[in-house]
Amino acid sequence: MTDLLLQLATNPQSGYGLPPHWGWYIVLYFFLGGLAAGCHAIATLLDVVGDPRDRDAVRLGYLIAFPLVCVCGLLLILDLGKPLRFWHMLVQSENVPELLLKPWSPISLGTWLVTAFGLFSFVSFIGALVETERLRWDVARRVDRLVRDFPRPLTLLWEVLGVISGLSLGGYTGVLVTGTSIPVWHNAWLMGALFLMSATSTSYALLMLVLMYHGRTHHDPTVDKLARGDRSAILLEIAVLTAMLLLLGAVARPLIAGGFGVIFWLGVVIVGLLAPLVLHGLPWGRLTAERRTMLAAACVLVGGLCLRFVIVMAPQYPMVSPWAL
Repeated sequence: MTDLLLQLATNPQSGYGLPPHWGWYIVLYFFLGGLAAGCHAIATLLDVVGDPRDRDAVRLGYLIAFPLVCVCGLLLILDLGKPLRFWHMLVQSENVPELLLKPWSPISLGTWLVTAFGLFSFVSFIGALVETERLRWDVARRVDRLVRDFPRPLTLLWEVLGVISGLSLGGYTGVLVTGTSIPVWHNAWLMGALFLMSATSTSYALLMLVLMYHGRTHHDPTVDKLARGDRSAILLEIAVLTAMLLLLGAVARPLIAGGFGVIFWLGVVIVGLLAPLVLHGLPWGRLTAERRTMLAAACVLVGGLCLRFVIVMAPQYPMVSPWAL
């Protein structure tokens, strides 16, 4: 994939004739990148609201985001096969150290979005480590106190920019695939919105699942906020997915028919979208409310991974094996 990105970054039109060869490295990159972006954005929004009851969720979101961004970088490097070429995405190799920034190219712009989000998530990650006393280095503590004493408008601006960078990364991977020659991807103009909604819903689910694993109940105010946010994101995701399939028409056949269609309808639609809504609204049954909520969150995560698998692999089959890295 990254060879294609290097060509697209320098010449955005070149990608329309290049058949991609994307496998599980990219499926996981899309999935984990969405989780990183969503968790950071949700944590930042909760931080801005300032409810002290949400403090654990804020720290959790920050502690999750940066490590996932690092994993995403590793996945891209593994997919590249030539790690030393990755810097070509940021710097003009013919004019070092002149930066490579082409705002009209979704690839070049996306590369800098990932870089910017890495910075925001790193700062938040260090702050969460200091706050939880996992990092006791005096220099880090002093810097953290200095940052917390900044004027509120300045810190608010930083937080807003962090949310923008996170949401941009969450939708960017969907925009990226439209720059290829494969009809399903090239014509799916709503793919960015779909990936953004999926990143939001899976991030709500992950935060909720981890909090409940550590003792929170479904009555907890923070868990309730996350559950309500998850339901709203799922409904928006259903709307965007439906609109995208209607606009694609017959072009969507690789996604919804055959073996990949089984995964789409069972894994994405039933498990990932409909089952969580039913579980969230189910007032009865053998499962306790806590188990229903955790099961709903797990279903959302499974559905989010299935969505990326189908979207990445189905249009490439049989040229690329479903298990290709």
